[in-house]
Amino acid sequence: MDTELGPTGSPQGTLDYKVTGRRIVAALLDVGTLVVLFLVMAAVFGEFGETVDEGGTTTHSVRLGGGPAVLYFVLTLAYFIVLEGLAARTLGKLIMGLKVVRVDGGRADWGAIILRNVLRLIDGLPVLYIVGLIAVAVTEKNQRLGDLAGGTLIVRAS
Repeated sequence: MDTELGPTGSPQGTLDYKVTGRRIVAALLDVGTLVVLFLVMAAVFGEFGETVDEGGTTTHSVRLGGGPAVLYFVLTLAYFIVLEGLAARTLGKLIMGLKVVRVDGGRADWGAIILRNVLRLIDGLPVLYIVGLIAVAVTEKNQRLGDLAGGTLIVRAS
């Protein structure tokens, strides 16, 4: 008997959402990408360098303020929304073999993608995505608050 494969390459009706470790590594890869963007923007628009005080102590400074800081925030949000909206995955998710889907396994629409990503602000509280990690740990389908609100899951891609 042939089993029809579902949208994630698993048997129809099953989604492999037990991917918390992969999801954390994907998030770290995405953060790395965004850190590089921050450093480039700081070098172009902000402070990026070192100073030596009278006592010979070297201080390193990387700072982005004002309009460029707002632009960085917008670009960070756009990174997630645009990549997940167009390809169902960020660079980190692509490398780790993950993607964003609706809870039924179908393609998430733009509204769901935008909602799940705007709620990153809450999931990221107070630091290091503690709220999001707790939500992933206690929900049946390993969803953070953004996923619950958007009706999405992170699953193993086929």
